[in-house]
Amino acid sequence: MSEAADTWQDMMRRHAECIDDGRVGIAPDPKRPAAAVLACSDARVPPSLIFGHEGELFVVRLAGNSATPGAIASLTYAVEQLRTDLVVVLGHTGCGAVQAALSGHAPATLAPILTPIDEMLASCDVCDDLDAAVAANVRRNVQRLRRDRGPLGQAITSGHVDIRGAVHDLRTGELIELDPPVHTTTHHTPHPTRSTS
Repeated sequence: MSEAADTWQDMMRRHAECIDDGRVGIAPDPKRPAAAVLACSDARVPPSLIFGHEGELFVVRLAGNSATPGAIASLTYAVEQLRTDLVVVLGHTGCGAVQAALSGHAPATLAPILTPIDEMLASCDVCDDLDAAVAANVRRNVQRLRRDRGPLGQAITSGHVDIRGAVHDLRTGELIELDPPVHTTTHHTPHPTRSTS
């Protein structure tokens, strides 16, 4: 049996254990999520465990926790259809997507993930190291959601929906709440543009 097949069997076994001890069950009625979270795909950063809200969060995950059109559409669904009134952008230290963007040498196949981060780095005057860039990336995505011209941005601007940014420190386990988005300058030397060829 392959390693992948072994992993799948282990996942199925653990799922059965979760059902047996009541951690996973049937949820017949829709529930209003406590919050909607835009988080990184990194397996070390599970929002439901970090916030202690298993089964109570509407979670959108993609590498680099960028507010892409798809992510915004999903968050909009949470706000409009599920009546969620809190949106959180969650980054984490050691983020591989931010590190790849900082390097400027990632393969072109990663462009859909890294282009939003590249754009942030191009106008960031505080991104001297990975930790600073991770925090700036969270702030930039909070800013993107605030400026969304659709229902999500309108709900945030009107005060009907609150938005927060935070970074999970994988070294200490601490959750660091960030200040409101900082203003970046357009006079900084642009980050190397990734080739898509």
